[in-house]
Amino acid sequence: MTSATVLDASAAIHLVMAAEHAASLVERLEQTVSVAAPDLFYSEVGNGLWKYVQFGTLPLEEAKIRLEEAMNLVDSIVPSQVLVQEAVVAAALHGHPVYDMLYAVLARRQGATVLTTDGPFAALLQRMEIDTYCPLE
Repeated sequence: MTSATVLDASAAIHLVMAAEHAASLVERLEQTVSVAAPDLFYSEVGNGLWKYVQFGTLPLEEAKIRLEEAMNLVDSIVPSQVLVQEAVVAAALHGHPVYDMLYAVLARRQGATVLTTDGPFAALLQRMEIDTYCPLE
């Protein structure tokens, strides 16, 4: 059993939309003791679901349900304020956006595995020696 997991927004959206690799993500979540995310997780997931609504592939009422489902996947939310200084440094060192580095910093601090469906981010996490699970690989 994995002790800790950091769930990124891409994986959460993948899960609640029952996308192609959702089953393997569910399997990984079932093996974890705790699931954490930085506080921007909520707005990132909301934005991702909004895109489905805008493209006409998800009714607004269904998007609200999916958002609630995604929010319930996380056991603890960590304020960005306590992560952002280190995330800015990591972003500068690795040439990658701060919002993703919040997940990386949180995972590093907790000794957690990051669950993501963002292939380039997963590759960066691996180069940073942060345990990562990306079902797209």
